[in-house]
Amino acid sequence: MTRFDHRNAGKRTIVVVGATSEVGAAASARLRQQGHDVRGVARSLGISLSDQEGLNRAFAGADAAYVMIPFDVQVADLHGFEREVGVRLADAISGSGVSRVVLLSGLNAHLKMGTSLGAAEMEDRLETLGLPELVHLRAGFFNENFVKGMGFLQQAETGVFATPFRGDLPMPLIAAGDIGVRAAELLAADDWPGDRVIELHGGGYYTLAEATAILGRAIGREVAYQTVSYDDARAGMLQGGMSASFIEALIETATSFNKGERWTLETPNARNTTPTTLERWAAETLAVSGAVA
Repeated sequence: MTRFDHRNAGKRTIVVVGATSEVGAAASARLRQQGHDVRGVARSLGISLSDQEGLNRAFAGADAAYVMIPFDVQVADLHGFEREVGVRLADAISGSGVSRVVLLSGLNAHLKMGTSLGAAEMEDRLETLGLPELVHLRAGFFNENFVKGMGFLQQAETGVFATPFRGDLPMPLIAAGDIGVRAAELLAADDWPGDRVIELHGGGYYTLAEATAILGRAIGREVAYQTVSYDDARAGMLQGGMSASFIEALIETATSFNKGERWTLETPNARNTTPTTLERWAAETLAVSGAVA
């Protein structure tokens, strides 16, 4: 481990990109509770990821930063968009004096494909900056994706939840808040780990059939899981407003999963397991959202 040498010991200035997202909000809240100065980056906070000057100001003189490449499910060129954002963030970091960076990456980033490609390329981009303290925090499949991206609640009204992912293979599922807490711990730590990659598998491994049953019970409905063909999935996502570019990245990810490609470099262990199980997340989150029938 290395020691974090800071000129204002005890209080640090930390940039949080995507500060209004679930992960960023959890990280920001934890850091502020500890007395750190948090500079949030988000369009709603007045700093857009398309604004290089704004990013430069946000990062200038900061001690540490949490960064991520956001998804845009409607952008015409997903990976082109991700590269543009990544270059702007790297430029802001390189000219800022920031010495510690935690990057939110995908658990399967080592495969350099699909919906994790943007994060994987950002890993490589940050490696070229020569940062003294850098961690790629590779996280599993977000529980929040079921509600925000995959339309579970809407589909549940029909009694069937359908995606192009196989329903019989275990998938590591994680609550976004747990990622934010771990990111905050790293950003504020006095002792820096020697690991460049830290995996977060989540609160457990679940097949999508199991996950569907758990989510269904949380909203008081009996819901069955169904794997649909890639063509049917494409048609449904296009109808739902997603771009062809994002859909192809998602299909590539589903194909990798369905083929049984290894998404992790580690086996589950105490360090890469996080506290929130899918059962707990569903009971707390879906109930709070008013989704319980």
